[in-house]
Amino acid sequence: MSDRDITPKHGAVFVQVLARDLLEQGISEQKVFEGTGFGPWVLEQEKPFAPFDDIAGFFEHAADLTGDDTLGFMRGAQREMRRTGLISYVGLASPTVSDFIHNVTRYRQVFSDAVEVDIGNLQRDGILRWHFSVPSKVRRRQYVEFGASGLLHAMRQAANRDFCPKLVTLRHLRNTNVDVLERFFGCEVQFGAMHNAYHFHQKDLELPLMTADNELYSVLTDYCEAILQDKSRNLPPIVIKVERAIADRLAKGEAHQEAVALALGMSARTLARRLADENTTFFKTLEELRSSLAVSYLKDSNLVLAEIAYLLGYSALSSFNEAFKRWTGQTPGQFRIS
Repeated sequence: MSDRDITPKHGAVFVQVLARDLLEQGISEQKVFEGTGFGPWVLEQEKPFAPFDDIAGFFEHAADLTGDDTLGFMRGAQREMRRTGLISYVGLASPTVSDFIHNVTRYRQVFSDAVEVDIGNLQRDGILRWHFSVPSKVRRRQYVEFGASGLLHAMRQAANRDFCPKLVTLRHLRNTNVDVLERFFGCEVQFGAMHNAYHFHQKDLELPLMTADNELYSVLTDYCEAILQDKSRNLPPIVIKVERAIADRLAKGEAHQEAVALALGMSARTLARRLADENTTFFKTLEELRSSLAVSYLKDSNLVLAEIAYLLGYSALSSFNEAFKRWTGQTPGQFRIS
């Protein structure tokens, strides 16, 4: 089985919408699709699905192409949720904001194998967390912001209330246009956090939805349950679990194969064999993750080089400089000003 066979899939309808908009702006078809996992064929599909890393990459490509640092966020803040199909209708037909969240969480696999949602603390603390089950090196900032603004926009429309969370936290970094996001959310947005999360006021979770429809709601939930019973879920590859374990240990200087293997409940030899089955090694996984994080830190934050070296688990700045030049052909300083 190839990596592409086990890569989590996600609804690509918004790639389709974005590609059409880019073409309408006069950008050539070649520039719109080159270097992405998509081609003109995506414009013709009725319900496109694609590997999530390709979808996230397309949004990053579009942001680079247009020079718009807030492309994902702005499109989410204006998106029409009904384009996602069944999952949107079951959410909109729900009785309250809380029901909307619970149903979108339960039936998310109708639209995506990639997104994981945690509502374990929603009822008690008003916290909704989510992440994408893909390797940490996959750039996803634009799509994460697209999803974050899009979810709140949909719930505000359904409730006909411009309610605001208490706090929004996002795992990625951002050092520009933070005020734009905070004006939309109506609260502080913290970047570089442990989780992508909304912190809601309890009173807002109980808001009734103007789009609620009890009869339609019953029909749709029954249909979604039937789909879930028939739908097999692609498990994330071992490399995803390894990268997460590495990321948790980098800054502590504990991202060693033995420590990661122990955290995953296996021996170092078994871990090496599992990674070999995926045509990779622990060192290669570590290096690729460090390289991806380094580029993100340099592009999307104001962290000084010594801080970045520390976060990546290097004991000396010189070691980080040497590694980064090996990865990119440039020093970190040259890359940051280029």
